[in-house]
Amino acid sequence: MRNRDNNPNRLLVVDDEPGIVAFIKEVAEDMGYTVESTDSPAQFAALIADFNPSVVMLDLQLPQADGVELLRSLSDARSHAQVLLISGMDRRILSATHELGISRGVSMLGLLAKPLMIEDLEAKLAEAFQAVCLLDAVELQRGIDAREIHPYFQPKAYLTEEGGWHLAGVEALARWEHPELGLIMPDEFIALAEETGKIGALTEHMLMCSLKQVRAWADAGLELRCAVNLPPSLVTDLDFPDRVADLLKQYQLDGRQLILEITETAVMQEPTLTMDILTRLRVKRISLSLDDFGTGYSSLTQLYQMPFDELKIDKSLVMNIPNTREANTMVSSLIDLGHNLGLNICAEGVESRAALDLLATLGCDSCQGFFISRAVPAAEIEQLVSRWNHASSVTMAQRIVSP
Repeated sequence: MRNRDNNPNRLLVVDDEPGIVAFIKEVAEDMGYTVESTDSPAQFAALIADFNPSVVMLDLQLPQADGVELLRSLSDARSHAQVLLISGMDRRILSATHELGISRGVSMLGLLAKPLMIEDLEAKLAEAFQAVCLLDAVELQRGIDAREIHPYFQPKAYLTEEGGWHLAGVEALARWEHPELGLIMPDEFIALAEETGKIGALTEHMLMCSLKQVRAWADAGLELRCAVNLPPSLVTDLDFPDRVADLLKQYQLDGRQLILEITETAVMQEPTLTMDILTRLRVKRISLSLDDFGTGYSSLTQLYQMPFDELKIDKSLVMNIPNTREANTMVSSLIDLGHNLGLNICAEGVESRAALDLLATLGCDSCQGFFISRAVPAAEIEQLVSRWNHASSVTMAQRIVSP
């Protein structure tokens, strides 16, 4: 193996311009990456298997192949590498390739247009950089048992009749506060949990912690709905609905205060068994959200066959709505489609006031994103919700009285 130094940050640069490769290599190595490069499709396949990059910087135009072909081979190899597209081609072509990568299950890091700017390159490489940590199944189980893994909460805003946005929900997102390694983000341990069969235990731990926190907020006078992500293993577990019902009863919560988010991939594995489990959850008044909608091929089938009551539009579409007509059209059409099927619509990836205002105009029911807030510890939610809702009420009152 080339990766003899055990550095988890391994960058593969796929480009045929020596000057650009040398520039990227210098920047990346200064940041702590181990770097390899190639412009050969055959060598690319060998490096994916041998070097096992954590990040691939991929030019779309190469002498013997193109970036779309190499994206396909990454998908076929089930590589976990994050892919950063670089090219001097039209940005619309870059965006189309980016969406193609997502649809093939490739982890897309983003786009950079040539000529590359050092600040943009450093920002993307920093985003993908992983702390050196050797985590395994034993350590993960220890972390779960020690309650080091717990939810942070990202606020969720709901559209009011007056056209404003009111914070009335949260999504629970796992964070691992490791005693030696510090705060570990889910990208660094969720795949491990799935590969080692710990994802079910981790999810039920997250569910318990989240409902316990919802109860605490309710006792303090703050009523919030909470969304929790559900892995494929639990949508084929016939006993799971009863365990959820027991937790709701333990914390004296109504099923409507819980939203379970399920991806299309999870739903498609065993449709008949999944239908049984999801229907039982809905009978218990628990909401079901089809997550990451807009990134797959079979989502429309799931919308009318499965008992979902919410559709969650993927952030890859929502982030672009203030700037591109195509994204705006897609999001508007999905909102109309969902409403015509009797579904509530949630938009992820709201990163600007322009996007938030546009979603209100389009009649989106709820949204979340960095413009509203990143995921924060439970202790910060009450003040954050109070501050946002007060400011929103003042804004709406001003609109009403203004001529």
